[in-house]
Amino acid sequence: MKRAFAFLLALAMILSLAVTAFAAGETGSITITNATVGKEYKAYKIFDATIKFKTDANGDQVLENGKPVADGVAYTIEPGSQFFEVLFKEEEVNGVKTYVNTEVNKFFSYNPNTKNVSKIEGVNDSELTKFLNDLVNNGSFNNEGDSITATSDEVKFDTLPYGYYVITSTLGSTVTINSNTPDVSVIDKNQEPGGDFKKEVQVGVDEEGKPIWDTQNTANIGDQITYMISFEATNYDGDKLVKYYQIHDEKGDALWAEFDSFTVKINGKELPRGYYLNQGGDNTDGWEYLNMDSTAEDGWKSIPEAERDWNDAQWYLVHLGEDQFRVTIPWLSKLELIDNKDDQGNHLSYSLSFGEGATSLYDSPAKVEITYDATLEPSAAIGGTTHGNRYNKANASWTSENETGFTPPQEVVTKVYGIGLLKDDTATGQNLAGAKFRIFRSYDALTQVYSDEVWVIPTNINGVYIVDSLDSFAEDMSGDKKELARDMYKDYLEDYLKDEKGNTIAQDNLVISQKNGKLAILGLEAGTYYLKEVEAPEGYNALTTPIEIKAGEGNRSFNIFVNEETGEVADIQQTDGIHMEKIYDLTHTVVHNSKGTELPATGGEGAFMLISIGTMIAIGFAVLMITQKKMSIYKD
Repeated sequence: MKRAFAFLLALAMILSLAVTAFAAGETGSITITNATVGKEYKAYKIFDATIKFKTDANGDQVLENGKPVADGVAYTIEPGSQFFEVLFKEEEVNGVKTYVNTEVNKFFSYNPNTKNVSKIEGVNDSELTKFLNDLVNNGSFNNEGDSITATSDEVKFDTLPYGYYVITSTLGSTVTINSNTPDVSVIDKNQEPGGDFKKEVQVGVDEEGKPIWDTQNTANIGDQITYMISFEATNYDGDKLVKYYQIHDEKGDALWAEFDSFTVKINGKELPRGYYLNQGGDNTDGWEYLNMDSTAEDGWKSIPEAERDWNDAQWYLVHLGEDQFRVTIPWLSKLELIDNKDDQGNHLSYSLSFGEGATSLYDSPAKVEITYDATLEPSAAIGGTTHGNRYNKANASWTSENETGFTPPQEVVTKVYGIGLLKDDTATGQNLAGAKFRIFRSYDALTQVYSDEVWVIPTNINGVYIVDSLDSFAEDMSGDKKELARDMYKDYLEDYLKDEKGNTIAQDNLVISQKNGKLAILGLEAGTYYLKEVEAPEGYNALTTPIEIKAGEGNRSFNIFVNEETGEVADIQQTDGIHMEKIYDLTHTVVHNSKGTELPATGGEGAFMLISIGTMIAIGFAVLMITQKKMSIYKD
């Protein structure tokens, strides 16, 4: 519990006051503000109290806001009550029965004649508070007051008999230790901002079509990935009002965030009024409005752009650079955004200001959810690398007055894999070039039908292919193009889609083994793939069953020696000064091929004799058929 015992316990000091005239047997109230909806609050009366109220010179009660003002309190406790037995015990002293403190009670003294309780002189208030906090929260005491489940951010214990109370909640900590003299109001300072912070990625949908979230996923190059950041926001940080929350997000350079895909929700309700600022590079364009197609009732869809007020925005998205951005959610009313610019009109920074009397905009606690999409780019690291450049991490912060708190960063990683194959001669072990395959995600062994073909394009290394997303070029509001496989390898793609005469041809989608017998396919999500051999090397038989490879399982080094200038590969095992070693982390296998067996044949007279015998048999059979036909005619 943050600042668990930071409550000012000045009221505890009045335990030692000497008072003379009191009002007893009446009731007061304790009001809890900033209560947590759905949590149960309990009031435990430790001591009874009688209150002396302030009077004027005429003996009339002094009132403030229509209520009497306490001028002194005396506390008592009845023997036999549950707290009495913990604090005091009966003992004989010099032959006289009296009550003394128990071993655990070093804070309160008891007068058996008047039943008054006083705070022992010199006792530390923080230690006293902790003692009572532990006493009540050990769970061995019955509730001696009301038990209320909060339905709003205010809970009021009304008509409580005057006393000294400990109030707890199912948040697991003490809310206050106080006297209702006669009416007091306190803030529940137990709510911590940024609770249950999560950064997650969507991995599928359930039977009802609802997203399934996890801390890691696997994807193909070009796939769109959806992220969600969620946490619990509170109106207070201790006893200070939270002004705004910020979400700080950093991604690897193989992920392209689609900034116009952002949604922000508070307690399940979308906030449609968002503004975007590209603060990296040339940022003279200023703030841009987001979610113009929102159908929310309080959105800006129907408001002309000239009338939209950025001071009425519900959230701000700022792109800080290629791989970082920040979402700011104002949490108080009376907002004013201050945009700082240089002499050229570039946006240097911005800040939020709130007018006097600003109040919290949302219930406390409130569930904050931010979702957005990103595209996996072809520069993604391949294989079992834990981090690579496919990570996305985020944390939340909140600001109250001059203090800022942070949640620890949470990270998710998208895993991208590849598969490799080595083709060789079964008998000699010679690596074979020219084996042509297609790759599929599904194969039905019963019908021998392949389906869900994986489309690929060549890279700058012969025999190495990458998943082709087939997406068109896209622009984001940052003004830069996201990188696609067809963009990254466009020079090689042009050659790939032309025949020997330079004519444009359809994409044949073949992957072909090279001089080293190898081929590799990069940018695949985890799963089972099937390679179908559609053409074997010359002189060899094509395989009749698919090669099954499970991407992501058993990754090992797969090396290729390549001339980096030409992309040509060599069938060697160490660099020769021209070909440099390229190592991939892949799931790969070796496929053995046998040469086709030639049918038996002999030359010379033997062959002539066989042909002659075959001819004579054929002639004899023909004569027999003609004879049979004639006999049939005659019979008819």
